[in-house]
Amino acid sequence: MRFALMLALGLGVSGCGAFDSLSSGASGFSGGSGPFSGGGGIRGSASEVDGIRFRTRLSKDSEDRRSFTTATRGASRNVTAALEAGRVEAVEYCLRNFGGSEIEWSIGPDRPIEEVTPDESGALILAGRCVTR
Repeated sequence: MRFALMLALGLGVSGCGAFDSLSSGASGFSGGSGPFSGGGGIRGSASEVDGIRFRTRLSKDSEDRRSFTTATRGASRNVTAALEAGRVEAVEYCLRNFGGSEIEWSIGPDRPIEEVTPDESGALILAGRCVTR
């Protein structure tokens, strides 16, 4: 009986690292951080769209946490894919913090490509507000 209990505890503890590796993107899924990893860091979150890897950094408004701005670097490689990478980062932020994916865009990903211009650093900017809950 005691052996079975020790074995069950040992197996339970040994599996803890497996869940961490899934959320960190180490398992080989595209996109360096999943929607619930809480990642991003200083350089932003990595995501892959149409085979192109982008880094997107999200900044929340200090007075209204629901409002945010994303900056996706390397947009000149594929503007449409960069827009999608920024949208994905924004949806993940809203899901993680407010429980839903509905966004009211002030500078959205659905605007015509000819209206999209990167900033002085070459990053594509999106801005919006999470409206769920």
